[in-house]
Order: sequence, then structure tokens, then C-alpha cells
Amino acid sequence: MKSKLIVFLVIFTGLLFISSCEKEEGCNAVITVKLLRDTTQVVPYANIRIWQINSDINILGQADAKGRFEHFFKNEAILNVTASSTLYLPIDTLSPDSLNNDSLYGETTIRLKKGSTVTKSVFID
Repeated sequence: MKSKLIVFLVIFTGLLFISSCEKEEGCNAVITVKLLRDTTQVVPYANIRIWQINSDINILGQADAKGRFEHFFKNEAILNVTASSTLYLPIDTLSPDSLNNDSLYGETTIRLKKGSTVTKSVFID
């Protein structure tokens, strides 16, 4: 009976030690692209670039149908975000002066925090 108790304690202690090891956490960035003229209107399939000057970070992607783009990063950072779209030009929200411009563009920055999902909107015009 004593040997079973000792085996149980050894196994329990080992499992406790393994589960207490720190797991690697990263940073999740969620970018939503919206119109500057109507901030409730998302821009589907916008092109996204997340990058940092003097770094090898240069993520290129495309937002989904809901104007959302998500990417996982291993480390914390402050990154530049740019978004552009030529697919979505809502004529009813454009002024006559902007009809010559065939694309929408916007930029912002995002600060990633370890173990967190950071959500940021970029407004394009």
C-alpha cells in the first residue's frame, strides 16, 4: 500500500512540475479596416501591411469579407500598419474631388503586448 502511495505522489509531482512550466506566449494583432467618412463601414478585402523600420518585420496580407486581418507575433513590438483598397469605392460617400483617386489609403501604429490580443482599426480615405 505504501509503494502505491509513493508511486502516486511521484507521478502527481511530475505532472505538477510539467504543467507549471511557463508556456511561450506571443502577441496577436487584429486589424479592422474602416472608412474614414463612415467609421461604421468596414472595407472588405483591403490590402494590409504590418511593418517596422530597420527591421525584418514586413507582413503582407488581405482583410477578409468583414474587413478583418489577424496575425500572430512572437514578441512585443510597436509596428506600422498601412491599408489600401481599390476594390471598395463607395460612390455615395465620395466627393467629386476624390473621384480622380482610384484607391483608398490609411495608416496607423499598433503596440503589441505579450500574451494579449490587440485590436486596432485603420481608417482609409
